[in-house]
Amino acid sequence: MGTRVREKWERVAEWGGRLRHPESGARRSLLLILKSALAATVSWFISYELIDATSPAFAPFSAVLMVQVTVYQSVIQSLRYVGAVAAGVAVQAVLGLSAGPDLISFALVALAALVISRWRVLGHQGPQVATAAFFAFATYTSATSNSDQVRELGQIVLLVLIGSAVGVAVNVLIAPPLRYRSAEYGIRALAQEIHDLLDAMTPELGEGAPDADTTKGWRDRASRTGSLITQSREGLRTARESLRLNPRPWARRRRRHLTFQAYEQTMEALVRMISQVAAITRTLDQRHREDEDPDSDTDTSEDTEDSDGSDGSDGSDGSDGSDGSGAPRESGGSGDFGDPEASRGPVAEDPRDPEYAPFLRGYSTFLSSVADFTEVLATLDEDHLREQADRLGEAAGHLEECRREVARTTDDHGLSLTDPTEPYGVLVVEATRLSEECRYTAEVLSHSADEPAAEGR
Repeated sequence: MGTRVREKWERVAEWGGRLRHPESGARRSLLLILKSALAATVSWFISYELIDATSPAFAPFSAVLMVQVTVYQSVIQSLRYVGAVAAGVAVQAVLGLSAGPDLISFALVALAALVISRWRVLGHQGPQVATAAFFAFATYTSATSNSDQVRELGQIVLLVLIGSAVGVAVNVLIAPPLRYRSAEYGIRALAQEIHDLLDAMTPELGEGAPDADTTKGWRDRASRTGSLITQSREGLRTARESLRLNPRPWARRRRRHLTFQAYEQTMEALVRMISQVAAITRTLDQRHREDEDPDSDTDTSEDTEDSDGSDGSDGSDGSDGSDGSGAPRESGGSGDFGDPEASRGPVAEDPRDPEYAPFLRGYSTFLSSVADFTEVLATLDEDHLREQADRLGEAAGHLEECRREVARTTDDHGLSLTDPTEPYGVLVVEATRLSEECRYTAEVLSHSADEPAAEGR
């Protein structure tokens, strides 16, 4: 009993600790609840105590709906909501007053309201047209005279206007939401996902050729990133939107360096890197599939779920004897495929291709350097951008050296980059693309660190 009580208090203390963090989800949720409750209370007081409305609940209901995650959404959704309710009430007023409160009239009201609800201008508030029309019809049937009917219908629109106005006012005047860090969190999440996957792959590749279950696990994991990509892009959209119509005088000044353009460029580079890592896992796994079915063709055309289809290629495929950057590969180099620890011990060889396992051993060194790059990016913080940009630049330089070593030693050992039944061509090309994306990302962030963010970008 004492242990359970202690665990409960520990959870309460942990939740309280999250509340102290200004950007925590717990703090934002609590603030949203308190603001919604305040908006509902004020709306009820106005509609019930001051106006003495017949159906005062319309006001607090509308107020809660209008306390949105951004000020911009509060304003836009309130306009759409009021328009939808007014349209629904208008449908009932025209058809109900002319045809009477019978079943045929209700069917006509429902039909007209549902047609209007499809209007794109109303967006997500479209269904409120039918909802308002049905409530208006119920109110209309309970009225005893035509004047009462008109007054009740007008009162519905008035209460919705009051609730919407109160909801927007509370959201604007009391801690207006600011989500500019959401873009940063999205970049961190994508970088951490790449890092974790590569961190799991490099030890296995360093041991030699991984088994079929291992490569299939990597491939499956790389293909399940679609929802994370969607969430990250949504976070960027919310961050950009949270500055629109935001009355906080310091809202725009909080972004010292990074513009939303820089956030977007960095995020899309990470999306392309996820696609490239997925291509690497498919190639590694495809080798086992070919062992099971020798007549199958190598398939590396799949894209990561919800990816934008960009592969980050600049047209160089590495199959012309170059290192992917347009310059001929350097000759010479050691035969350990870029592994600085040549004394690591015997490597498990593929009996079909004794060069495959040593190649993977060197390739793991390159992927480890990519993991180091994404580890820095997974802690992106605008307040320390200059320092992190320098570290990313150094990591990108080291990463390119590792890639060149892979390309050079591959050439020295005469491994085919054009044979579609061999994995080397795809792996070398994807290494080139990963290196290019890392260098590009480092340059974007370095440029942002050197120039202050322009207001509104």
